[in-house]
Amino acid sequence: MYPVSSTFGQALRESHTVAVRVDAYLGGSLIASDMPISGGSVSVAGGTGVRRTLDLTIADRALWSTLDTIGVELRPYRGIRYPSGDKELVPLGVFSLDSQSISVGPSGGISVKSAPDRWARVQRAQFEQPTASVPTAQIRAEISRLVTGAVSGITVSTTATSISTVGPIVWDQDRAAAAVDLATSIGAEVYFDVAGNLRIADAPLLGQTPVWTVDASPSGVLLSGERTRDRQRTYNVVVAYPSSLSGSAPYAPVIAADTDPTSRTYVGGPFGRVPYRYTSPAMTSSAQALVAAKALLNRVKAINAQLSVEAIVHPGLDRGDVITVLTPGGTTELHLIDSLTIPLDIGGTQQIITRSSRPDGDVPTGE
Repeated sequence: MYPVSSTFGQALRESHTVAVRVDAYLGGSLIASDMPISGGSVSVAGGTGVRRTLDLTIADRALWSTLDTIGVELRPYRGIRYPSGDKELVPLGVFSLDSQSISVGPSGGISVKSAPDRWARVQRAQFEQPTASVPTAQIRAEISRLVTGAVSGITVSTTATSISTVGPIVWDQDRAAAAVDLATSIGAEVYFDVAGNLRIADAPLLGQTPVWTVDASPSGVLLSGERTRDRQRTYNVVVAYPSSLSGSAPYAPVIAADTDPTSRTYVGGPFGRVPYRYTSPAMTSSAQALVAAKALLNRVKAINAQLSVEAIVHPGLDRGDVITVLTPGGTTELHLIDSLTIPLDIGGTQQIITRSSRPDGDVPTGE
């Protein structure tokens, strides 16, 4: 979660005044500040690839020529205006203005649809010729090298704990897929954060400290919710096996399984054993494969239990955050956020979808 003051969190539970701002930048220089808008939202998606997208309607059509330049990036913010007049704003991302349209009638504004974060630049910057890895370099460093080769001048924050090194790999075309595969091989994620900087971090786990409570108390922020259970594309065993480049496998397949008897996807229970197979040339040892398998298991075993929540907007929440949900029935549950929306409409509400849900305390040791 983006760090906010304790005053901010408390204010969200009371009557408060929403503050929204959208700025435009070109080459790092501000070209349009606090543009008038008539609606919009930021969507934070699950999975790999572009993490955040922006939909926006800019009310001032006179800004069309200002924004009609390749390289323009939009930076939206949402927060609170305190009674003193001070504002506390949360950045919501840095978005490429790749496509826009304008009304030619007497009314309407400039429409921006699904503007992507900076990961789209990595996806577009495919390798023009076969590109080799740097053998013995740490995988974290290789991820940074591949991404900054497409998006320069950014800050790279690496908190992934693996120090595994990369083996001899040659990538043909897809730079973004190569970076994601390297991250997966060490149980990590790679993405651009709300400030437009690159982050390489360990994959989130349900055992993390909760950052926010969504509840239906008199001062609560829960408006409604719906629980879904679907065992399709749910697995409780991950088999990580080597990708042989020389004709001989460097290690035997590694298996990570859901061995928690209290889990709904317990391998010894009625769910049975449902394996998910994963391979990558980036995994060069059984120890590295086990790290990747455990991280993938936490992701794929929990899709069968989702909770969709409508709540008062907390703009600082992000995918991978753990929240506590207090249901009207009195149940306390921990949930890992998979996707969410942050509206730019002052009266909008927040949609949050969790990737997993289990009763409080039902977190296996070591997860």
